Amino acid sequence: MTREADYLSLGEQFEENGKYFKAERLYKKALDLKLKTVDPMSSELIPYLYNLGMVQAALDKTSEAYRTLGRVTVILLKEFGEDHEDVKEIRDVLNMLHEETHELVANA
Repeated sequence: MTREADYLSLGEQFEENGKYFKAERLYKKALDLKLKTVDPMSSELIPYLYNLGMVQAALDKTSEAYRTLGRVTVILLKEFGEDHEDVKEIRDVLNMLHEETHELVANA
């Protein structure tokens, strides 16, 4: 297993245990390492970006989650097209984040 895959796996363990800040740090480290070995639009980045974006959403880091999940969406669209189930899932998450953000602003 590669170092970046080890960090990804450890991050997943922390995320499963609700330790989102630790998971986020590990996901960022894994992504940074992976980016040193692949193209920035490589489909190999999908699990790294997806996990990072989802934990950012869980931490209410909405703008960061938007950026990260948007990047995953671009890669997924390039690789698999509009009708891929992961594209639909991420768009649902992005829509949910958008609605939550507007609700917070409206109630402020």
